[in-house]
Amino acid sequence: MLKGAIDYAPSTFEERGAAVAFTTPLLSQTRVRRGERTKLEVLIPALSEGMGTYVVPWKAVPEMVPMTMHDRYLHDLIVKEEACSPQEIRRATLKAARRGLAGPQAAQAARRALEEDEEQSTLTHYLLLLSILKAVGLESPEMLKAGIGTEEGQRLTRQLMARAADSLKLEANLLYARLAEVAAAVAPVGLAQSPKPGRLLRGMQELKGFRDSMTQWANEVPNDAAPVAAFCADVAQHTIGIGDAILADFQRRVDAIGPLMRDWETDFAVIRTHARRMAWLLDGWTHVTGAWEVALAEDRQQQALTINELFRILPLLPKKESRVDMLGAAKRVKSVHRRSVRMLEDWRTGEMDVDAIRRIELVKARTA
Repeated sequence: MLKGAIDYAPSTFEERGAAVAFTTPLLSQTRVRRGERTKLEVLIPALSEGMGTYVVPWKAVPEMVPMTMHDRYLHDLIVKEEACSPQEIRRATLKAARRGLAGPQAAQAARRALEEDEEQSTLTHYLLLLSILKAVGLESPEMLKAGIGTEEGQRLTRQLMARAADSLKLEANLLYARLAEVAAAVAPVGLAQSPKPGRLLRGMQELKGFRDSMTQWANEVPNDAAPVAAFCADVAQHTIGIGDAILADFQRRVDAIGPLMRDWETDFAVIRTHARRMAWLLDGWTHVTGAWEVALAEDRQQQALTINELFRILPLLPKKESRVDMLGAAKRVKSVHRRSVRMLEDWRTGEMDVDAIRRIELVKARTA
C-alpha cells in the first residue's frame, strides 16, 4: 500500500510507529507499528527517491530490501518479540548491536548504554527513597554516612522506611512496591535533582543543541539546504515546547512523592503516561541529533547532504499531539528540498552503499 510521504499524516504516536535503527541506508529510521489484525508493518519513506511512503508487512521486508547481517538479526528479534514501542525497539536494538554486528564501536556503545541504564535505575531508586524519607521528616545523616549499600545502611533504611510507611498509613511492603514502580517509570526520564540526567532528559538537551545549531546553519550558510535546516529547527522547537510542558508536570508530580504514595491510583497513572509520552515524543530524534553531530566535523557540502537526508526521516508530530500544522510547512519546504547526490542505496539493483552504511554505524556508535 502506498501513501504520500507528505500528504500522509498520522494521528497518534502509535500510528506513526517507532523508529528502528537499521544500518541498511534505505531502511534507516523506518518505523514499525501495529497494523490490521495487530500485525507488525513498516513504513518506508521516499522509496526509490520517490514521493511516497510504502506500508509493508514486517515479515516481507527482507524479501523486498537487501539487508545487512545486523539488520536481519534485528528484524528477527522484532518479529519474535512483536516489539513496536520505543522502549521495546530500543531493547532489541541494543541487543543486536551488542553482538558486534554493527561494528565494535557500536557494540561497545550498546554495552555502555545497558550499564548506564542499570546505574540510572539504581540511582533513581535511591534518590526517590531519600525523597520519601524527607517528605515525612525522616532524613537520616547516619544512613547516608553508612551508605545504603552497607549492611548497617540497609538496616537503618528498613527502620526508616517502616516509620515512613506508618506515617503514610501504608504497609511497608506496599510502600516498597510502589517505590519500585515509580523508579522504573521515572528512570528513563530522570530526576531534576539527579547528579546525572536520565536518557530522555539528555535527549531533550541534545535536541535543544540541535535546534540552535540548525538555526545558526540556516542563517549563516548560503545553500539550497538552508530553508530545510530552518524547517528542521522549527520541528525541533515545536517538539521541545511540548516536551518541556510534559516534563514540568512530570517533575511536579514526582516531587510530591508523599501525596503520590497516598493518592496512588490517580497520580501514578499520570506519571507513567508522561514517561511513555516522552519516549514517543523523542523517538527518532537520537539518530537525527547524532547524525548532525557527525556532520559538524565535515565540510559544508556534506552538511547540506546530511540535512537533506534528515528531512526524509524527521519525526513530525502526529496530528493529535500538536495544534501546529507542520505538514503545510513541510509541503512548502519540499519545493526547495534538494536530495543528496549520494544515493542512499540503488534500490533497483540492490547494490549496497558501503560508505553510507559506515556513516550510519558511526552514528550508532555515538547514540546507543
